Amino acid sequence: MPQVLKEEVFDRIFQAGIDVFYEKDYRSAKMQEIAEKAGIAVSLIYNYHKNKEELFDKIASSLQINFDRIAVEEEQATGLPSEKYKDVAENYILDLLENHKVFVILMDRSQGTKYEHTKEQLICSIEQHIKRQLGKKTHAVYNDMLCHILASNFAEGILEVARHYKNREFAQTMLSLVTKCYFEGVNSL
Repeated sequence: MPQVLKEEVFDRIFQAGIDVFYEKDYRSAKMQEIAEKAGIAVSLIYNYHKNKEELFDKIASSLQINFDRIAVEEEQATGLPSEKYKDVAENYILDLLENHKVFVILMDRSQGTKYEHTKEQLICSIEQHIKRQLGKKTHAVYNDMLCHILASNFAEGILEVARHYKNREFAQTMLSLVTKCYFEGVNSL
């Protein structure tokens, strides 16, 4: 089989895997469904991936998420928190959302894989960032649950934008509104 056809079949399997894992989840998805979506025989998938876990791993690892790095960069930037977010984190998040289906798969549909704690890791990263920022701004002592709730809500906001993604402009508008509420409160709208 010519190399171009192999790459084309690989890409069809990869995209079909994204679609099926997004529609269902890792545990519910069947290789037969992926093959049907790709328009190939199920046996052909096994020429490219030894099993469903390997295909899922290729899809999941195609999106690198490193919120800890972004949080540190944001903390080192100068300006208001909303300006630091806009300068450092916004484009990073928008770039992630360009791959919104893979992002949702990682956050919501990876139970039973080595990626099943990705959402909790994201929330923990945001939570630690909030704690560090609060520590710089105030001497007041807050229950750790406050930072957890704020981090969970922010992560869920990003995830909701990913679930309803239309295009980058839509995502940017929604993220701008969410972060405006996050930094200034609902009454700022």
